[in-house]
Amino acid sequence: MTKLASAIKAQILVNLEALVTTGSINSFISLDQNPNPLSIQPSGGYPFAIVGMSRITSEFEDNDTNMHTYRYDILFVLDPSALKNPDTDVEDLIDAALNQFDTNFTLDGTAVAAVLPASVQGQPVSTGDKSLLVFVITLEARALYTLGS
Repeated sequence: MTKLASAIKAQILVNLEALVTTGSINSFISLDQNPNPLSIQPSGGYPFAIVGMSRITSEFEDNDTNMHTYRYDILFVLDPSALKNPDTDVEDLIDAALNQFDTNFTLDGTAVAAVLPASVQGQPVSTGDKSLLVFVITLEARALYTLGS
């Protein structure tokens, strides 16, 4: 049995680890069930990233092959009060994350049909006692699935 989704997700986590190593983020977690940035306390502080479960679409390629597209929404969470440069820190993190994934566009060969260009959406979120900035980088990794694998 071919395990495409777990291999792709593992490579996304490798790339997030690279962002930790460069100091772009402090930590990340992989959590499939209802990740909520307001209730999660990051182990390394802010900023941190959350990778949830993928959404998958499939297209018929030929008699033996389907093209699967695995969509991962990676949520980056920042504490606005901890920003050293409030005018540029968010954009700098977006650029660092996009560059990390743009330079690893096959996710070490797990997305053999490449990762489509990423999209980014952001917004503030808050409760009565916590205000955060979040943005989502959406990655769509494409892989070929051979029927009967």
